[in-house]
Amino acid sequence: MNRLAIADPLAWIAALLAAVAAAAGLGIGGLYRDVPFWAQQARGIDLATLFLAVPILVVGLATARHGSLVGRLAATAGLLYLVYNYAIFAFSVVMNPLAAVYIAILGLAVWSLVLSLSSADLAGAGRVLIGRLPRRTSVAVLLLVAALFGMLWLGQIATATTSGVPPVDLAKAGLPTNPVYALDLGLFLPLCVVAGVGLLRGVPVAGAFALPMLIWLFLTSAGIVGGFAFAALAGDEVPLAVAVVVGGVGVVTLLPAAVAVLRVNARDRAGATPAATA
Repeated sequence: MNRLAIADPLAWIAALLAAVAAAAGLGIGGLYRDVPFWAQQARGIDLATLFLAVPILVVGLATARHGSLVGRLAATAGLLYLVYNYAIFAFSVVMNPLAAVYIAILGLAVWSLVLSLSSADLAGAGRVLIGRLPRRTSVAVLLLVAALFGMLWLGQIATATTSGVPPVDLAKAGLPTNPVYALDLGLFLPLCVVAGVGLLRGVPVAGAFALPMLIWLFLTSAGIVGGFAFAALAGDEVPLAVAVVVGGVGVVTLLPAAVAVLRVNARDRAGATPAATA
């Protein structure tokens, strides 16, 4: 059986559940039982999930059915976003009536991602992308963001382990450890580096991840900015400089991704045979 015949229905279910969970998080007061800071961050993620990530995943899946390379890569980005954020929800949000839904979304997204990537022609997708992404800008963004946040998280970990004093945000969230450290340093920032280096060196398999990671960075930035917005609405102090930097990351990652989408779509409209999906 074609693995996509399994992967895509799993992704559709994950998208539906994510939309329901995000709408509930935004619309049901008191759903989150966490401290205010962590609940605000969760609602910011819900905002980005409902209005950005789920639409991107749904449109990606719909267009990928017709052989769209951009659609498949957008769906990959949406799944990466769900894996990342619902790992945080499953492990670090106080259990609430949607706890089982968070776990289901995480599992569905992981299995859909594994099955879709294992059936993909990553080399074919990479060859198409390498010629159409703004290479210098994309490489710079991917590598600089990975270096910036990698050094930031490692610095916070080193300071906390030597001083015994947790980072400010971790103390505000009331958590013993930060899931973002593990996800970023162990999985997602290395994938940004792989994509950036692959794009720089013209390695198709690695370069195929460049567009999904740019979209993922945009979505992740949107969720963080959303959390800042909810904090501001609650009258809490918001680190304006950090909010501007994170928002800037979202903008500079969206721009090369949008250029690549337009160029690949123009290629497809010109009559080229759609590349195998990634």
